[in-house]
Amino acid sequence: MSGHDAFDSLFAPPDQPIAPVTIHQRVAWGELDALGHVNHTVFLRWLENARFAWFEHVGIAAAMHASGGQLGPILARVVCDYVASVGFPDTIRASVQCVELGRSSMTLRCQVGSEAKQQIVAWGELVLVWMDYAAGRSTPLAEPIRAAIRALEGAALHERGR
Repeated sequence: MSGHDAFDSLFAPPDQPIAPVTIHQRVAWGELDALGHVNHTVFLRWLENARFAWFEHVGIAAAMHASGGQLGPILARVVCDYVASVGFPDTIRASVQCVELGRSSMTLRCQVGSEAKQQIVAWGELVLVWMDYAAGRSTPLAEPIRAAIRALEGAALHERGR
């Protein structure tokens, strides 16, 4: 397997309902800092964009809309390990996969890859909690969403007791 094929194998094709959910995004000139590389905060935005694509695949985006903003996820924890810098021009691939599902929480693993460098440039882990915003507390994730997460993630998913 060539280096390019090995890199490609780390990411799913964009817009495909398979894990991990992957987006491609061009690096914008305005994302560079004074040292000529992408500012570290932009990586978190890329993870957010990939996370929302994952939300669309598993029905979370639709559930948020259907509830009129009453229910939705809240970001409880984010970790990002930066491996290499990203410059311009480049296109990144950011992917998200749910690896743990609890009663009202989920842990997502993420990675960002540089097409120009053909390597992973950052790893991340996110913990989300499904919230009833009006009540101000967590609430169990609806079974249709849980089923969609199970179907998408398959054997990679670990479910904690509910």
